[in-house]
Amino acid sequence: MKNVTVTLDDAIASRADAEAASRGKSLSNFVSELIEREIGRKEMTSLDAMEKFLSGPDLAAFGGEGRLPTRQEIYDERIDELVRRYEHSNLRNR
Repeated sequence: MKNVTVTLDDAIASRADAEAASRGKSLSNFVSELIEREIGRKEMTSLDAMEKFLSGPDLAAFGGEGRLPTRQEIYDERIDELVRRYEHSNLRNR
């Protein structure tokens, strides 16, 4: 399970808390069930995972071009990620 912080308007939070209590549930369980009902629960079975693995790489995921990235494209992507991390870290302020 993952803990998630959600910010709600005070009025909505009060109504949600009251509704959860009237159903005999915690607010956390109530919200979890609402989200699950809205987006559905899709758990990958072992068979699904094996079929996905055996189908090979998702070539469409890389720019939708149906090809593997070049070494330089992989390096460029990694450099961009490291620059983004650096820009959002406190290292610049030292």
